Amino acid sequence: MLQLNKSLHKWLSLLVGLQLIIWLVTGLYFNLMDHKKGSGNANFRPVAHAASELNAPFIPLKSLDFAPAQQIKLLWVLGHPYYQITHHLGAHSYQAKQVTLLDAYSGQEAAINETLARTIALKSFKGAVNIISANLLQPPIAELPKHENPLWQVKLSDAENTNVYIDSNSGRVIAHINDDRRLRDLMFTLHFMDYFGTGGFNHWLIIVFAIATLLLSMTGITWLIERFNAGQLSFAFKSKKQRIKVIELAQQQTHELELKTGISLFDGLAAAGIVLPSNCGGGGTCGLCKVRCNENTQMTDADKANLSNSKLEQGYRLACQHNTAEVTEIEVRSRTFNKPKNKP
Repeated sequence: MLQLNKSLHKWLSLLVGLQLIIWLVTGLYFNLMDHKKGSGNANFRPVAHAASELNAPFIPLKSLDFAPAQQIKLLWVLGHPYYQITHHLGAHSYQAKQVTLLDAYSGQEAAINETLARTIALKSFKGAVNIISANLLQPPIAELPKHENPLWQVKLSDAENTNVYIDSNSGRVIAHINDDRRLRDLMFTLHFMDYFGTGGFNHWLIIVFAIATLLLSMTGITWLIERFNAGQLSFAFKSKKQRIKVIELAQQQTHELELKTGISLFDGLAAAGIVLPSNCGGGGTCGLCKVRCNENTQMTDADKANLSNSKLEQGYRLACQHNTAEVTEIEVRSRTFNKPKNKP
């Protein structure tokens, strides 16, 4: 069980650590970015829709036939009046709604067509630019995932590869999306972990990450308690020395070392200049830092998980799982010896 706790803690550390790095990088970007450029509005200009004078009297609403409505308002689009009749209205402007446009002069049903969309797009852009294409997109829309209504996408030929998005229900410019805005949106995606394009941060993935962070804390506390109970944690003012005889079998050398107590044998040997092999940094999962102790040395779960029964019976233990105070003599086969630092 403790071995599972350690493995889980390490994988959770990797997961949480990567996201923390992402938060650090994206947070730095948001602090240093040019917010006007990042919004995509560096070349945006408002479009004047209202007319200075009427060309004809409006058709009275009571004379028009239309389905029941939640909202009716007069809408100007490039100087022409329309009745915007909303049959179903969401709580937010980006939510799905059902709209009918009626020409306020003739009473005929109308629509924001491609010609209007192209004209609005050009009027909303500062400077001379050509149109590459204009398409009416149905949701979901990749660059504006929150919007649930059809939008006109007008692609412009500027250096920033701007796409102008226009509401097909009102003719209003929803956004200019260019390369600067795309970079900002990418950073928002990474920062809010919105990898599935929900357009917000209240989603299941961030909830799972919060649970993973909680588990990381819990497994870390459990591991800390385990190390404390095993005597592998100590305070500097309480530290003592333990004399240990270290025999290197491969080179037939013997070292007499004085190591601090209250730390693992793996860390104590490393501090003395003897680095044992390890792929897990002393976490008790790789099984490489084995040393031979007295066969009566207590076995840990990590010892049992990584060493064979015959090795255990011969007294082999994992150096990272045992305190320096537990042994007085060990044998190692490692060839990673450095010159011992405290040989008396």
